[in-house]
Amino acid sequence: MKFGHFLSATAALGLAVPAQAQDAAGQAKLDAKLRAAEKWLETYLEQEAVPGASVAIVHDQKIIWSKGFGYANLAAKVPATPQTRYSICSVSKLFTALAAMQLRDQGKLDIDKPVGDYLPWYNIHDVEKPDGPVTARAIMSHVAGLPRESDTPYWSTASFPDLDTVKKRLSEQTNLYRTYDYLQYSNLGLTLLGQQVEAASGQDYHAYVKARLLDPIGLSSTTSELPRALHGKAFAVGYKARNGKGERATFPFYTVNAIAPAAGFASTVEDLGRFASWQFRVLDGGDPVIKSSTLREMQRVHWMSPDKTDETWGLGFAVYNYKGKTLVGHGGYCPGYRTSLMMRPQDKVAVIAMVNVNDVSPEAITRGLYDLVAGDIKAAFPDKPATPAPAKPAPKVDLSVYEGVYNRPGYDYDTYILPYGEELVGIGLYAGNPVEDLDRYRHVEGNVFRRVRPDDTLAEPLTFEMGKDGKPVRVWSHSNPLERVSGK
Repeated sequence: MKFGHFLSATAALGLAVPAQAQDAAGQAKLDAKLRAAEKWLETYLEQEAVPGASVAIVHDQKIIWSKGFGYANLAAKVPATPQTRYSICSVSKLFTALAAMQLRDQGKLDIDKPVGDYLPWYNIHDVEKPDGPVTARAIMSHVAGLPRESDTPYWSTASFPDLDTVKKRLSEQTNLYRTYDYLQYSNLGLTLLGQQVEAASGQDYHAYVKARLLDPIGLSSTTSELPRALHGKAFAVGYKARNGKGERATFPFYTVNAIAPAAGFASTVEDLGRFASWQFRVLDGGDPVIKSSTLREMQRVHWMSPDKTDETWGLGFAVYNYKGKTLVGHGGYCPGYRTSLMMRPQDKVAVIAMVNVNDVSPEAITRGLYDLVAGDIKAAFPDKPATPAPAKPAPKVDLSVYEGVYNRPGYDYDTYILPYGEELVGIGLYAGNPVEDLDRYRHVEGNVFRRVRPDDTLAEPLTFEMGKDGKPVRVWSHSNPLERVSGK
């Protein structure tokens, strides 16, 4: 099966927001990087035979870029767009944790009391000599010592248990560790936390989350259960891993039932973009939904494994160091779907990616896009208006004429060359991360450029061969040609 045709769609967030300081030169560079991002994603997703994907990049209160690629439903040729819904699976845990912390702030849920104080039916067996009770706080940091799952094989069968089954099997399960001994990611734990939300609020979990979180934040395309009526239309079909022939079978529709607080939500990249923007607003000064101090508490490290500094958790949120910067968010992996929400609250930047397959990581997409554009977003939207730069003479050459995709025939060596400020940049479209194969080129004379080393000295030449129409037909590098296969 060939997945060679990718559709694109762009959408804006549609919120009334205060004007932000914007730097024209920085915006031009950001626009160039976003064009490169689209080309890289088209190549990456086609190479991985992804049926459909949706991606968004957020700065503060705006979605500055969003795209849909491929199809939400291959058979019916329904295009994926930024409004397509996917299962976001474990990203659901963020909403359950927020609900619990809301109730904590209202004095209705003590996150340091034993789970059994709220759930009389909680009767899992303890390990020998427990060192402390299983609590909501420990559950949200995945250090409660609970088993990872309720004792049914739902990840293998995509048949998720109802609450009665969870309760029945709980009495036959035993905790793996004492509380706070080890990190053990636990869907069972978040399932139990959802039940604590019900007990503390006196309201059905789904009704509470809708009334107290989804509606107030404005997440109209987010639901705490997968939308059966939209399956194959606005809600993407999920696809299995490729077989030996490169073909993908479909997952039939399923519901997550009692595991919903851990893995049952559906959403869009636009709605998770709104969710990120809401968090940036909260952190700026609070919000009726939740206090600023509470969100900061949730996004602060509460657990770090002694010998694994990459195993760090807040309350509900994954909190981790990425190339020297602290990022927060969560990933999701359910039958037929994967999601990645990655945020840098200090810079008010978020990247969201959703795919309707299991064998391709959306985190590779969010990390690649973050690396590619985060610095340019900061330059395009400075904290205060930039001091106007002195006027510069007109450039020696119109850089836009060189923009295009260049290919070495017979190789997976497509390079997208485009203007970036007063230079050209070349991005390898088959790179796992686009910044890992990014080069700068500075004009020397005529149609000759030189690669710029990290120390700003000049390296080998890049020479464009021009056609009669004044446009490049190929570019020469290291005595080898790359043919121009498409323009801007």
